[in-house]
Amino acid sequence: MLGKIFINGAVLLALLLTPAWGEDVLLPAGIKNTVREDFGLIALSGDYGLGNYTPVEVVGKGERREVRIFRSPQLHLYRKHASMQVLLGDVKQVYVWVEAPLVMANWHLSVDLLYQDGTRRNIYSRNLKPGSRDYLDVEPHTRLDCQIYFKTSPALKIDRQFILNVSPLEMWATWPDFLPIPYHTIID
Repeated sequence: MLGKIFINGAVLLALLLTPAWGEDVLLPAGIKNTVREDFGLIALSGDYGLGNYTPVEVVGKGERREVRIFRSPQLHLYRKHASMQVLLGDVKQVYVWVEAPLVMANWHLSVDLLYQDGTRRNIYSRNLKPGSRDYLDVEPHTRLDCQIYFKTSPALKIDRQFILNVSPLEMWATWPDFLPIPYHTIID
């Protein structure tokens, strides 16, 4: 009896101590998630802050090539709003998509490009379709300021959790079968 309790306790402890950012195991070889280890633990009025210190980009060539993506842990909206920034490296185009519950609601994503001098330019603002992946033209070595909004009837109580993904185009050229959520592109 004592052994059974010990084994159950050890299994439960192992599950609880597994970090939320440890989802790299689920990614194909050569792809690295650049999300900060402590990202998502604190959100001040819905602002999660900078999501990564290592930029989203492709580094190396041949077998030593590494595709660096940003995939947030599961986050919560604060009063129907959340915002975060994603650091970009040497990329000119990225795919952006949000994984969220499929409900009769309105998820809206707005993306601004932040320059080093503090200026910003809106490059994307749309209501999201379930499972869509959108292509954005960006400028190298800038930041994306992502704002996610959720609109629904106050009577509808649903879980407002989501995962934000930002990926260079090369990920899908190399691993076309690895599509966690998107089923079509902006062309559809």
